Amino acid sequence: SMQSGSDYQKLVMRSGTDPRAREALLAKQRARDVMMNSEAKVDKLARLLARHREDRVIIFTASTDLVYRISRRFLVPPITNETGTKERREILARFRDGTYDTVVAVNVLDEGVDVPDANVGILLSGSGSEREFTQRLGRILRPKADGITATL
Repeated sequence: SMQSGSDYQKLVMRSGTDPRAREALLAKQRARDVMMNSEAKVDKLARLLARHREDRVIIFTASTDLVYRISRRFLVPPITNETGTKERREILARFRDGTYDTVVAVNVLDEGVDVPDANVGILLSGSGSEREFTQRLGRILRPKADGITATL
């Protein structure tokens, strides 16, 4: 691990001749880019949630860590692959009955779970799979009993 700025400088110098040093430097840059991109997404999410304060919102993301960060920052219940079946049902029941107006979920809600009461869906980080995108879209854009439309 790098302990100081001089360690980083040494790595940069070695990256010109040592393929492993170059790969380590590139990996560090990719990790930084991912983290910065994640922060930008969370900041954008804050603006979207403020705009949709009166709506029923479900947020999808591919990262369990990001689900927990969002849950802590915005005080919304998380659903991940670590969430037990009973707890998941309880969270969704409270979402349906209006106790919760926002839920954040990792992609565990993709198949077989209907969230008919959400009228705003936010896909914070897509997988790139057209099938998964379509499934998430369908969770939110189901016909509503009151005829009100949903937003994605």
